[in-house]
Amino acid sequence: MANPDVFANPEQVRYEGSGGLVLPDTVDSSTRNEVIGCRGCAWKLTVACVPGPENYCDAGIRACPGLIDHMRVWFKPVYGDWQEVDRICLTNYEVTTVADLERAMSESFARYVPEQAVLCWPNHGAITNLPLICESGQSSKVVMWQIPIAGFDVAISTTPSWTWDFDGSPFFSRKAGGSYPNLDISHTFPTPGRKVISLTTRWNGAFRIDSLDSVPIEGELIQGSSIHVTIGQAKARLRCPGEGSC
Repeated sequence: MANPDVFANPEQVRYEGSGGLVLPDTVDSSTRNEVIGCRGCAWKLTVACVPGPENYCDAGIRACPGLIDHMRVWFKPVYGDWQEVDRICLTNYEVTTVADLERAMSESFARYVPEQAVLCWPNHGAITNLPLICESGQSSKVVMWQIPIAGFDVAISTTPSWTWDFDGSPFFSRKAGGSYPNLDISHTFPTPGRKVISLTTRWNGAFRIDSLDSVPIEGELIQGSSIHVTIGQAKARLRCPGEGSC
């Protein structure tokens, strides 16, 4: 039975922010998709029921055990006005933003994607003006995993790309490289000396919560490493064109 001594007061803001907000599955999917996917939108949760005379509150109908947990959900599109989209209970729901999810992904992704294992050939005896062939030690395939975050099962898929730096000469690729005869990742040094080869792997991807639409991950999950190689000077040899000519 409704409590007659409560009323709705949209000005009592409990939580507010901008960017995507993850709403519980008690909210319809279309609303959840709109709110989670809008990076530039604003949202707020306001107290739905506070003491007041002769007013109606549906906290009991919505199975909120306490009036303090009963929230009105407000959403403001980038070029729109504030609108109430639903009411929720905070009892079994932790207010979670897309930024919260991405921080958790960033902290955990290294456990799920392959580590870099940079190798270059030849391992010894590399010389100027001949290509040095390298590989990242990773695969170009999509990597997928699933982790729980704030009570949600979050499915993540990521695809790598690589930026090589051959002692100051950058090279971007979506291929992982490999040993000879794979020449996808190769570089020819014109001068001898000790060279630094750096590799940055960027994992771009998206995440999905239960049956909702996929949401692109803003920013990149990044790995980095470097190795040193010594490049020798190629030596020219004079060959006589024929017997008795030298």
